[in-house]
Amino acid sequence: MSVFLDRARLGVIIALISALTLAINDVSVPFSYERGFNPPTVVLIRYLFLVLALAILLPLMNHPLRLPAGAVGHAMGSGVCASLGTLGLLGSFAYIPVSLAVVVLYIFPFLTALMEAIYRRQVPTPIELACPLVALLGIGMAIGLEPQALDPRGLLLAALSAVGYAASFFWNSIALRDHDGTTVTFYIASAGVIIVSAYVFTIHGFASAPFSLDGWLPVLFTSLFFTIACVCMFKSVELSGGPTAAMVLNLEPIFVVLLAGLFLAESWTWSRVLGCLLVVAAVITAEIWRTTRAPKPALT
Repeated sequence: MSVFLDRARLGVIIALISALTLAINDVSVPFSYERGFNPPTVVLIRYLFLVLALAILLPLMNHPLRLPAGAVGHAMGSGVCASLGTLGLLGSFAYIPVSLAVVVLYIFPFLTALMEAIYRRQVPTPIELACPLVALLGIGMAIGLEPQALDPRGLLLAALSAVGYAASFFWNSIALRDHDGTTVTFYIASAGVIIVSAYVFTIHGFASAPFSLDGWLPVLFTSLFFTIACVCMFKSVELSGGPTAAMVLNLEPIFVVLLAGLFLAESWTWSRVLGCLLVVAAVITAEIWRTTRAPKPALT
């Protein structure tokens, strides 16, 4: 097996870990809201936790804390895109149901693949186009969408969120794959702290629980899993590329549905089961297709 395949397969496994830990983060966030935190404050605390954790862990892991000068701008730019994607998604919740916003958000794997195909001047194959769209259909079925009035402001914000995340993945994939993904994450998180702090300051939106173990434990729990998810996410982009990592992350909302059924007593329907199976089938098909198209080692 070639080194390329080993790296790419490891990247897929790490992306799976990212999808699962993101789902744990998603399911645990409401407990922070119950303690008195609001969404922008939770986002800011998660970014601060991520920056602090990496500032401590990078030297201990013997990873570089600094990127080369030419890569810093790329990493910060990717971080700005990701943080704007997060804020766009939060903003969309004020106008459209969360389930619809999440479905619109998950256009981003398709957009990531499209951006990279355009950049490399390659025509995507039918399978490369179909897998993200089938996964998107499955996510819609798993989450459960019902007829409702659609506010264009919410749809626009959710679409901007999808573009933000796609741009971040694409940027990492073409400009930062030669650099340590964990160090890149540190700069992305730093950009997130700057953008989200400016937003919270502008709207005077900081709200937190009284400082106590019971009040802050949920948000620290959420921040821990967000940190693991982000480190794994951008490491997977480094190892397997933006389109592959984004495709695997389609499993995040499926993990959310599974965890919500287990821990939040949310009901299951055949539509949800079929939706989950569609997403899993799309991800597996995309991975098989990727391995068949991967560069083969030269014969010696």
